[in-house]
This record gives sequence, structure tokens and C-alpha cells, in this order.
Amino acid sequence: MTVTKYRRSLPKGNGKPVIIDGVRTAFVKSFGVFEDCDALELFSRVVDGLIRHLELDAEELDEVSCGVVVPQTKNGNVARDAILNLGLPAHIHGVTLNRACTSSLQTIADAARNIAFGNPALILAGGVECLSDVPIVYSREARKFLVALNKSRTTASKINLLKNFSAKAWLPKPPSLSEPLTGFTMGEHAEMMAKINCISKEDQDSFAVESHKKAALAQESGHFKAEVVPTWPGPKYSDCIDKDNMVRADTSIEALKGLRPAFDKRYGTITAGNASPLTDGAAVTLVADETRAKSLGLKAKARIKDVVFVGVDPYEQLLIGPAVSIPLILKRNGLTLNDIDRFEIHEAFAAQVLSCTRSMESSEFMDKYFGSKALGPFPMDRVNVNGGAIAIGHPFGATGSRLVTTLSNELIRSDKNLGLIAICAAGGMSGAMLIERI
Repeated sequence: MTVTKYRRSLPKGNGKPVIIDGVRTAFVKSFGVFEDCDALELFSRVVDGLIRHLELDAEELDEVSCGVVVPQTKNGNVARDAILNLGLPAHIHGVTLNRACTSSLQTIADAARNIAFGNPALILAGGVECLSDVPIVYSREARKFLVALNKSRTTASKINLLKNFSAKAWLPKPPSLSEPLTGFTMGEHAEMMAKINCISKEDQDSFAVESHKKAALAQESGHFKAEVVPTWPGPKYSDCIDKDNMVRADTSIEALKGLRPAFDKRYGTITAGNASPLTDGAAVTLVADETRAKSLGLKAKARIKDVVFVGVDPYEQLLIGPAVSIPLILKRNGLTLNDIDRFEIHEAFAAQVLSCTRSMESSEFMDKYFGSKALGPFPMDRVNVNGGAIAIGHPFGATGSRLVTTLSNELIRSDKNLGLIAICAAGGMSGAMLIERI
């Protein structure tokens, strides 16, 4: 039996959380090349990949945290299961959480707060989503029947249960992306926002085309190469997946124009072309105390300056949160839009991003939420310069970690200083993080 060894003295730190590095799998279309994988396999790949990439002594790790939005019952705590699955030291704590699409931004924020609180930790924080392997839920009647059948002790009682059970109850309930309280899907809410904010289909399609073009250029230029861990998915392990497979360099306004509305069939403007696709993938980021990282020879890429999470009224504009979290984090840090060199605004839908940026340009919106004037013209030339989720994909639990890694690398590549991430989330939530290149 292996005996877990604990430190006799705590390492020294300065309470400043920094981003060392991050990796991810390729982001791929669900029910495709990762269809035989599960969340544990994908998350284990990135945890192992980052440890190997950094040549990190796993004994130094304190925690692994993982965000998952659609959890699989077989691995309720994917983070802890990944630790044990990889044979990492048993002392490493594992925690899994669900904060919708901000889940892995939350795991990174929690790691940063842990460090700022005085714990000089090394934490692998990330997330995963494998929508190809979502749990299928049966009706309450079917579940009650199965429990009763399991408790039955005689053949007669089991036959009696079977005689009185409706065959219709066996019909499974397909996974739903609708809001449990409003009853509308994310896409339906985005359609409402498009109408409220006068976002035309032409503007949405133009934004989507730009996302694909920027992502294709970044892919061709090798910008994603350092962050993507080559993955050989089981059970054959024959094909190496090392490239996001939904980026379309040849897409055009003309191609998107002919696509039918996906949610509002009669009056809708949101199509499969200007929305993020269902995606499988995983990502993880190493967050560390600055002093401890230096003592281990780890070179940090960026410093986490601040993070905020907010809620908005989900019945009004469910995904408008970034239009609140961005001004809030700027105000807290005495900054303006002009001070931010690069923005990463999560692209759930083109309509959602454009609704958020135009709301921040609206005096009426800013007065309503902050009692202040409009932020001014939003610098769209600094938004998602390497493309976004419309092109790259959006594995719900992993997106936050991808954005942190992509932005950290972009600040270094472009020799810029400040970057800001903002993500909308189900339930009327949003998170924003401010990072600074070191």
C-alpha cells in the first residue's frame, strides 16, 4: 500500500495568483471523433498533458478542479477520479462543480482566491464536456418501477409489477438545453435578445464569418499548436486528433444566408451558422502562487488581477451578463475600454455577443444598471482576435479555461499587456476575469 506523504512545513508564497500555462484537447463536433470517449478520459488527457508539458513533479500539486455542466453519473467527481485514474499522488484534492458555461472560469477563479487567501498552492483548474456521452433520463414512473422491481422478492410480485407498468413510461427523455425556470432554450432566449437589441441576421452572419476567418488564420499560423494536446481517442486509438474540426475557412455571407432559422422557424435570425455548435473537449490551466512557482522553476505567463461573477434577470435577457460584468470589472479597477488590449467574449451566439457590446454602447442600458453613461464605442477589432466559439466550438465546462489559455498566449504573442475575458451563462449569469501579462 502506498503511503501518502504530507509536507512537514508549508512552502512560502506571496499570495499573488499567476497563470503558468494551459492546454486543451482539440474541440470537436459532438457525436464525431470523440463519440466513444467520456468526460473522465478527456479530462485525464489534459491533466496528464499539462503535467508532462511542464515537466511538473506531481507531488507538488495540491488540487485538481473541474467544471462540468452535463455530469455523467459514473464519474460524479471527475477531478478526483482523474487524479486516481492517472495514478497521481493520493494527497491531491479533487473538486468538481457546475456553474454552467462559466464553470472552468469559476475553477480558475476559485484557485486564484485560494492563493490570494494565503495558501501558496499549485492548482490544476479546468473543465470538460462530452456531450456525445450524456446520461439519458427515464420518466419518474420508470425509475419508481425499477426500484420496486429490485425490491421485489418473489416471482409473482415481479410479474404483477410488469403487468401494471405502462410501456410508454420506458420512453427516455432526451437531454434538454432549455432553462428550467423559463422553459425556453438558449437559442430562443438569444432570439429574444436579437429582437430587443435590433441585431439583424446580416450582422450575425457577418460576425460568424469573421469568427471562422480569424480562427482559420490562427489555426494556419500555429497559434493553437502549443495549447492543443494531441489525443488518440479510444477504443481504437488509431487516429490522432490535434486540430479543432469545426473551423471553416471557406465560409461566407452567401453560404450562411441560405440557412434556415434554428429556433424561431418563422421569424428567427439565429441559424446553425451564427451559433456555437455542440462540442466535446477538455481544458485545464495551472494556477499557482507566484513565489512558489518561481521556487519550482515555473515561469508564469500572466497574473490574475481580478474576477467578478454577476447575475441578471433571466426572464429579460438571459445572456446579457457580459454587458454587466465587463463594466463592473473595469470600474473596480479604474479602467476604461481603451485600457484593455485584448477581449475574449464568449460566442454562444453572434446575437448574444452583439447584444452585449451594443448594450455597453447604450446610455439607456448603462444608466439602468450603473447609473452612468455609455462606455463608448466598443473596440471590436480587439475582440476574439483568434476567433471564438462559433468557429472553434464550445464544450460548456471547458470554455473558460480555453479562453484563459488563449488570451494569455495572445498577450505574449502580440506584446500586449491587459486582457479581459467575459462569459455568459445559463440561469442569467456571467463571469469576467482581468489578466495581465508578466
